[in-house]
Amino acid sequence: MPMEEGVYTLLIAGFSFFMAMALILTLFLRIRKKRNQSAYNLFIAHFIMFSLAGITLLRTMNITPVTHQSMASEEASLGLAWAGIFWAISIICLLGGIVKIKSVQWAARKGEGVDAENNLD
Repeated sequence: MPMEEGVYTLLIAGFSFFMAMALILTLFLRIRKKRNQSAYNLFIAHFIMFSLAGITLLRTMNITPVTHQSMASEEASLGLAWAGIFWAISIICLLGGIVKIKSVQWAARKGEGVDAENNLD
């Protein structure tokens, strides 16, 4: 896909920076919060799979008939399919992490009273 000079580099830098920051924050929260480690593991898996989806999509955007002379459209279609699969897995991990965090909060609320939700660490 044709782009202006430097746009592809900016896309890679921006995506990498924000995904790294999100992953670092999630790792920090996983270490700090002892109760929800399995949920944070799912969030980490989400960020890893979402990063793979983004990398695959960015590589696919860079396919041109010049770089892949014989099968450029097939290569692009395959790259989009893999990016979609990685994205779908990342969303499943994200939803699983949300459900796990909520289940811990619901269990704490049910077992210890309504104020237990404020003390989840």
